[in-house]
Amino acid sequence: MLWLCIQFPKLPLEVLTRAQHDGTEAHAQAVVEQQLIVDANHTAAERGVETGLTIATACALCADLQLLQRDIQREEQQLQQLAQWGYSFTPVVSPQAAGSVDAGDDRFACLYLELSGCLKASGGLHPLLQQLKRELRQMRISCFMGLGHSPSAARMLSQLPEHRQWLRETQAPPSPQQWRQWISFSPSKLLDCDNKTIAKLYACGIKRVSQLLAIPLSEVGSRFGRNFVDYLARLNGTRHDPVPSYQPPPEFHSELFFPSPLDNSEQLLFPAGRLVRELCQQLQRRQLYSHQLRWKLDFGQQGCKVFSVEVSRPLLDAQRLIALTKLQLERIKLEQPIQALSLTCDQLLPMEQDKLDDDLFGKDTQVQRSHQLLDKLKARLGHEALSGVTLKESYLPEQAWQSADTLVLQSNRSKKGHQLKPINAPRPTWLLSRPDRLHSREHKLFYRGEIKLLQGPERIDGYWWQHGRHGRDYYIARGEEGGLYWVFQDLTSEDWYLHGVYA
Repeated sequence: MLWLCIQFPKLPLEVLTRAQHDGTEAHAQAVVEQQLIVDANHTAAERGVETGLTIATACALCADLQLLQRDIQREEQQLQQLAQWGYSFTPVVSPQAAGSVDAGDDRFACLYLELSGCLKASGGLHPLLQQLKRELRQMRISCFMGLGHSPSAARMLSQLPEHRQWLRETQAPPSPQQWRQWISFSPSKLLDCDNKTIAKLYACGIKRVSQLLAIPLSEVGSRFGRNFVDYLARLNGTRHDPVPSYQPPPEFHSELFFPSPLDNSEQLLFPAGRLVRELCQQLQRRQLYSHQLRWKLDFGQQGCKVFSVEVSRPLLDAQRLIALTKLQLERIKLEQPIQALSLTCDQLLPMEQDKLDDDLFGKDTQVQRSHQLLDKLKARLGHEALSGVTLKESYLPEQAWQSADTLVLQSNRSKKGHQLKPINAPRPTWLLSRPDRLHSREHKLFYRGEIKLLQGPERIDGYWWQHGRHGRDYYIARGEEGGLYWVFQDLTSEDWYLHGVYA
């Protein structure tokens, strides 16, 4: 087993500020909880603001310090989103939330990834670690990593500077002897136990883990308890180290919070683009897609506004999804400043072979361009402004079609079962809603002048078992101005009717 522990030391601050542009880092910001500083950015830290200070002391050191209230719920949501991101690399993922301030637990939120099954697909350990770090930087999430033969060892080694330096340069996993050396070399204060136990270890003169491992386990158990002995066994690999397994939900959700609310829809394009790119990265790796992107504009206590971007076929191109989102945002008039922006895909579907592009070189085909046009029209005009046409089982031409949603029509094409096929016969482009009776004199038909029959008859006969026979003989006729018409004679009344006009 090869476990990677990714710790997120700045998560309380970054869930509230990662939507900001690079230039806003110059402002001093700090996260507070229970009147204490929990985290601070680089600008605030340079002016003496650090974790554990009271709000009064921090403001005295930095008069223009922007205070942000810690949001535990947002941190948990972000950790779940990071777990979903990690699941796109390996199926063995386990998130662990940050410790509670009330309980005196100062552990950072972290993510455990088991890497032994995905090294070959990723090109080796070094390329995989570089990709993980690069994508976390793109998400504006700070981290430090540790590698171990168990989750407990990986977490402890992630706090060891020498191990982190080795991890930046290594090309292959370490040997068991290297792991034992790092664990033995680690200071006792890095052990994953409470502050009372750490103080007791230092009081006994045990400053390195090697000193602790040299003591018989029976004596360690009598001094520090059975749970501490179990932890040491999991740390050195002599006992199994289980962690809760993560199963991703069949949806995607990510959110950006704005410390300074936005009052212009154009300002939303940058954070919206970041969320769309996060979505596309995960969908591509997991071979999933979604027909709908649901955006939520959160106005805080003033409510929220939700709008959707729909696509008529699987689309994983971030630039096109951003362009469709931009068309929707142009239709929205903001009445309140926006405090948060979230992107949700409620249903993620597996990518099927018949939904993939057939073009080897990825060039747009006519069908793809048609879908792109439909998506743009929906984004610009609204979904309700467009409708499609589909076949309906009926003998009568005026009842053989119906209006249909274009998205429903697209999804029905892939379903197996009974499918209607169009009749292989010339049909007019424009069909009248009700047949229009024609005038006839001396065996001649008239519609804006005399019309002459060119082709026919085509007999359509049915519904004799319901409310009388519907027997018709259809012809193609030409008018005096050259237009082509679709006319028929009713076999019961022998009257003539105009039913359609050809293009």
